[in-house]
Amino acid sequence: MKKKFILDILVYGFAPILVCNLAINKNISYIILALIILTFIYSLMTAKNEFRLNVSGIIFTALYICAHIFKQNAESDFIRYIYDTYCFLILSISFIGLTFFDKNIVRQIYSDILRSKGHTKYYIGHCLNRKFINQEFEKILSVINIHLLAITFIRVYSISTYGAQDYLITLDLEKLVCLLFIIAESYMLYKIIRQSQRDKNNKFRKENIRNNTINKDVEEKIIYLNKYKKANK
Repeated sequence: MKKKFILDILVYGFAPILVCNLAINKNISYIILALIILTFIYSLMTAKNEFRLNVSGIIFTALYICAHIFKQNAESDFIRYIYDTYCFLILSISFIGLTFFDKNIVRQIYSDILRSKGHTKYYIGHCLNRKFINQEFEKILSVINIHLLAITFIRVYSISTYGAQDYLITLDLEKLVCLLFIIAESYMLYKIIRQSQRDKNNKFRKENIRNNTINKDVEEKIIYLNKYKKANK
């Protein structure tokens, strides 16, 4: 099961980031086409053989490729910096907008992770519909939005104050803010995983107790003829 999860990360995450960043300022038409074909074939195989689609992975790959294609026309690193800033802002607004339609990208990502680990739809539905889990998803999404808006604010300040010459002067601050938010988001995700594991262990323990109780009751109701005969001799 871990193999499927790792393959998803490699295809939907590592491959587009690596390919697109290595191909900056180059003619990447064939490379992008090969990446799209790889993603399509892998998604088709998972849909056919495993009856699942990694929706969040497909969306990330598509958005990352599209953003990189448009960014290829940028004349300088400063223009790319501005373009990335717009992307962060649009992404944050999109996440906020999706909440009005009761869509949470964190929930979708967690669902895709569980599917890649081989869990059934029933198990995933049970996990995702729990009140605690939904509350944590909302908290994580809020933190991610604050994260994106904070980075956007730092970048806008840097662009407007320092311009094309010294816009990277706030880069260390930007990295520090990113690190702090990533730590917070990772901890919140760890809480969800830990609680889910506890619930799974408790359910397994209750099932064992129930099965042992049932077996004991059944055993008490069984009449052993050999013992009955010996008792009446």
